[in-house]
Amino acid sequence: MITGIHHVSAFTKSAALNRHFYTEVLGLRLVKNTVNQNNTRMRHLFYGDYQGNPGTLLTFFEIKRLGGARREQDYYGTTYLAVPRGSLDYWEARVAADVTVMRRTERGLYLDDADTFAIMLVEVDERIATENATRHTDIPADKQIIRVLGLDWHVRDTARLTDFATEFLALPEDGFTSFVATDSDKQTRMGRGSIDHVAYRVASKEAVAMWHQKVLDAGLKVEEFVDRAYFTSLYFREPNGLMIEIASDTPGFAIDETVDTLGETLALPPFLEAKREQIESNLKENDK
Repeated sequence: MITGIHHVSAFTKSAALNRHFYTEVLGLRLVKNTVNQNNTRMRHLFYGDYQGNPGTLLTFFEIKRLGGARREQDYYGTTYLAVPRGSLDYWEARVAADVTVMRRTERGLYLDDADTFAIMLVEVDERIATENATRHTDIPADKQIIRVLGLDWHVRDTARLTDFATEFLALPEDGFTSFVATDSDKQTRMGRGSIDHVAYRVASKEAVAMWHQKVLDAGLKVEEFVDRAYFTSLYFREPNGLMIEIASDTPGFAIDETVDTLGETLALPPFLEAKREQIESNLKENDK
């Protein structure tokens, strides 16, 4: 059973600028500094709460020569993040100098980062748990981002997607996952700020394996079924072609770093450790 969003993964042109915005401006913690396991020349950054809990995670693949995105037919849009009730004035003042677009609506505070990744901060009647509050930032716990609420899907066939999400995925009601009809005859082009996929969470590796069989039985295209070390992942496409991942909550990011040192070094899963020297050399070359 899917219990909610595990993470949202997008593209950035600059890991350095991306890290500044998400850790220093938004106050999230870099909980895993690693590489794209399918292309180890590409840096992969994970941000979340202090413990790197599933449901709090935004991840970014760095592609230095990435062009601008063209959002036309089928694409993921705004990602909604929960902040405590009464904190939007604080956030509006805090982010103003670091965003390319910002506007306040009845629903929340909309903003684009430097890559045009779209975020809306939404007030909820919660605050982050003490053990999950990040500690590197000057943002007080009663203002900190709590978790990922949902995101918009922009697709040509919303009716088909609604049936798929309800009947096949059985997504839990979150009030922030919406399906928006698009009528463009142009192809979407992935680029800076584009969301590659949304990952939904399940309890265990065994649960991901059950989803793998379910996807095969339904005749859907499986893109990949793989143990990522930090979680097990299944990738497949919904009827409009958008990528979905099913990811396990376990074992988590603390298998190769302690909770208190998450994100402080380049972390590689065990099956990539033998290639560490080459991977580090490639990343240094890319950073020039």
